[in-house]
Amino acid sequence: MTKQRGQRGERQVRLKPQYSDLYRGVPSNEWWPAWLMAEKLLDLAEAQGVSPRERICDPAHFEFRGGQSPGPRLQDLRTRRSDIVP
Repeated sequence: MTKQRGQRGERQVRLKPQYSDLYRGVPSNEWWPAWLMAEKLLDLAEAQGVSPRERICDPAHFEFRGGQSPGPRLQDLRTRRSDIVP
């Protein structure tokens, strides 16, 4: 299944304009699917040689909307790169 822009119930994120200088190449004030923004930010971090240790979409820098509760079957799923146990 391929994900498409605007998919119903999809979590979305946008960069706050005052932080646009910190994220070159990421448009501010434009809603993106959260998964796509996360991929973009991971690519930027990798290009800069930085390994993200915090959430990739800092809640202080981004706004979020939409999305649905993952439900009981996904409660134990590790959803952040930092959640990976070696």
